[in-house]
Amino acid sequence: MLKAIVFDFDGVIVDSEPIHHQAFLRVSKTFGVTYSYDEYVERYIGYDDRDAFRAMLGLPLGATPTPAEEKRVAQLIDDKADAFEAVVDEGIEMIPGVEALIRAAGAAMPIAIASGASRRDINLILGKLKLAPLFKLVVSADDVRRSKPDPETYAMAVELLAGKFPALGLHASACLAIEDTAAGIESARGAGLRTLALLTSTPPAKLGRATRVMEAKGAPTLEQVRAWFG
Repeated sequence: MLKAIVFDFDGVIVDSEPIHHQAFLRVSKTFGVTYSYDEYVERYIGYDDRDAFRAMLGLPLGATPTPAEEKRVAQLIDDKADAFEAVVDEGIEMIPGVEALIRAAGAAMPIAIASGASRRDINLILGKLKLAPLFKLVVSADDVRRSKPDPETYAMAVELLAGKFPALGLHASACLAIEDTAAGIESARGAGLRTLALLTSTPPAKLGRATRVMEAKGAPTLEQVRAWFG
C-alpha cells in the first residue's frame, strides 16, 4: 500500500533545468566553460551543484577535495545561487499537472521533497508558488554528503518521514519516488523506493530502470498513481 510520496524537485515540480542551465552558464563562463542546453542535459543533469562544478572544473567526483578546491567550489555554488535567483525572477513554470497532484496527495498522505538542489533554491521557488506548507519535509543537497545517484538523499527522506509519522509504520517500499533523471531513479531504487519517471528532461531510453515511466509529458493524477502503485 502506498503511504507516502517523495518528489524530486527540478524537472518534477518545476521546469527548472533551463533555469539551472542559465545560472550555471553565467558562472562557468567566468572560468571559460560553456555548453548548450543539450550538452548540459547530457553532462550535468542529475548532479547537485557541488558535483556539477567539480565536473566542470575537471575534478574527480567522489575524491576528497583539497582545501583550495573546496573553497573554490563553495564560492562557485554561492555565485550560482545568486545567478539562479536572478533567473527565477524572470519567470518559472510548473510541470503540467503537478500542482494538482501535490495538492491531492498532500491531503491524502505525507509528501516530501528529496532533491539535489540547494535548500535556498527550493525555498525560493516553493515560496513563489505558495506550496511550501504542503510538504512535510525537504531533503536538499545541503543535507547529504553524497548526491544522487547515491541512495543517501532518498534514504534520509524515508527515515525522516518514518520518524515524523510513526503510526504509519513507514518503510521504503511503501513510498513512491517521482523522478525525471536516471541518477534520481538509481538513488531512489538504491534506498528501496518504487519509482515513477516523468518525461520532462530525459529520453525514455535512459529511464528504463524506473518501476513505471509516464507515457506522456506532465504529471499523473493521484488516482492514476494509486492505480499503478496501490
